[in-house]
Amino acid sequence: MNLNRRKLISWFGLGWLATLLPSSLGGCSVAAPNAATSESATAAPSGGFKVIGTVAQLNTNGSLLSGDKLIAVVRDPQDAKKVIAVNPTCTHNGCTVQWKEASSEYVCPCHDARFSASGDVKGGPTSEPLPKYTAKIEKGQVLVSSQLKN
Repeated sequence: MNLNRRKLISWFGLGWLATLLPSSLGGCSVAAPNAATSESATAAPSGGFKVIGTVAQLNTNGSLLSGDKLIAVVRDPQDAKKVIAVNPTCTHNGCTVQWKEASSEYVCPCHDARFSASGDVKGGPTSEPLPKYTAKIEKGQVLVSSQLKN
């Protein structure tokens, strides 16, 4: 076999690419959570619940919003030991509602629709409540079920 410099370099390049392929494919797979995320392997709850934040964060901010903005959590105005979780997407026009702690309600910045802490309609152009999730406090963390309540 007659190898010139150009063929030799192309074979080396091909070999180099072949050795990188397994590590490249591994980078595309779903990795287990690590300590840098809010859900570490030791802190990940069981039973379909996910960690939204800590009780300390809830106390400081007055509310918690998941990273994907599909879950909002506040303390229950009737019982401060409990938490309430809703999908904060307004059922009227799809805007993300904002928690107003002073009035204990969610308000839509787009059309001023108002919802109670539990997601029930208090006023505005919508007639549909916010979807609700089961939420709880466990070991200093605020946990929310991945399934909507019926």
